[in-house]
Amino acid sequence: MMLKRKSHILLMAITVTFCSSIPSFAQQATSTEKKDLILQFRKLTGADRVSSSINFSSEGVQDILSSVVEQDKELTHTQKMELRKSVAEAAARIAKVAQDFLNDKAQITELSEEVIYHIYDKAFTESELKELIAFYRTPTGQKAARFLPGLSSEVQKDFGQVIQLKLNDLLQPKIQMETEQLKQQIKDIEAKKGAN
Repeated sequence: MMLKRKSHILLMAITVTFCSSIPSFAQQATSTEKKDLILQFRKLTGADRVSSSINFSSEGVQDILSSVVEQDKELTHTQKMELRKSVAEAAARIAKVAQDFLNDKAQITELSEEVIYHIYDKAFTESELKELIAFYRTPTGQKAARFLPGLSSEVQKDFGQVIQLKLNDLLQPKIQMETEQLKQQIKDIEAKKGAN
């Protein structure tokens, strides 16, 4: 009876956690004109090519279910051992449901588009979108659209090189000093060995 009550509490906790983390997209409908503007803006800036990768691991689910078994003080060791197989099977069933959902490309794409439209809808008014579209249709805007997507990786690469040079300058003398001290310790050990 206690195990049943704990699993109900656990299920409620999981449900509350999932429901509270989902943003509300139905709060305010985006007009068809604004959706069209958002799509135009995304195409002009190259932001219409969104790739996403979603991974699901059943380890967390298995940990939750295992803790229900492990924390129950009334179960014997043998009973816990038997229930561990049920936990693994339950986690596998839950993982299959999650994987089936994630493999539904049409549904994932639809959800992704809802999220993207929500973000753009919050960030820009219709008049701002019109101004941005006008700008990105200019040669300068098109140049910016080509430049911005690679900016992050270029900054990361160049910054990495600068940091590597600075670290080398900082660490090289220390490495040299530590190497010399280590060599001296080895000589001292060998000298003691030869004296014995």
